[in-house]
Amino acid sequence: MSLRGRLDRLVGPYALFVLREATGRSDPVPHLVPVAPAALPAGTTIAFWSLAAGVGTSTVAALVAHRSTAARSPALLVDLDRHAPALALRAGLQAATVSDALLRPGHEQELVSRWERTPFLPGAPGLHASFDGERVAALVARAAAGRATVLDLGAGVDSLDAVLLSRCARLFVCVGTRVAQLQAGFCAVPALASIDVPISLVVVRSADDDARRIADRLPWPLAAAIPADEHLANDDFAARAPTLLAIDRIIRAVA
Repeated sequence: MSLRGRLDRLVGPYALFVLREATGRSDPVPHLVPVAPAALPAGTTIAFWSLAAGVGTSTVAALVAHRSTAARSPALLVDLDRHAPALALRAGLQAATVSDALLRPGHEQELVSRWERTPFLPGAPGLHASFDGERVAALVARAAAGRATVLDLGAGVDSLDAVLLSRCARLFVCVGTRVAQLQAGFCAVPALASIDVPISLVVVRSADDDARRIADRLPWPLAAAIPADEHLANDDFAARAPTLLAIDRIIRAVA
């Protein structure tokens, strides 16, 4: 056997194992397609929402902001979950919140933190008690300073503020594959019937085929299916290649 043959026999199984781990596929080679990260257009605001909590809305919003930042188009990530704003906890940050920024008009850009390289404004647990869409929308615009903006609206019908949504180029509705999450997706249809903003669907923890079947039963076009990814379940915000490709599809749906 040649030297190259011996090396292939020795190294090949380990290389294939690494590729499988990176792609999440048993036959990884055809699917390992390196691509540059997609970038959100500067000045564009998009929002992520679900009717039921626990779907993965915050995770998807954070990944979109981080991915756009990686493409040299920094996106301001704003946690507007009024009841359970957990992104700062997951990021391991103690920083000024949306409520702090509301109390210091004109200083919004000074209060924006950094989650790695991504501009970030954490949420405030008591925001639901005195939410003012006009004030929050003005705050977000000043904090963004012309950058793209990703809003995590959280869950529930009361999170659909008409003023905030009117500033958005697109609303992404996140739906999970569990029975209760699917039911919530169908129940969200009448709640969104009067929303005058383009809506796209993101199916979380789903294969592409299953996501298309779900999208066929809902009135919104499918932007992407986020595959099951154990890295995301561990809250470390590392992601496999198929997950990043799905995030890129979401970003390109805005263009």
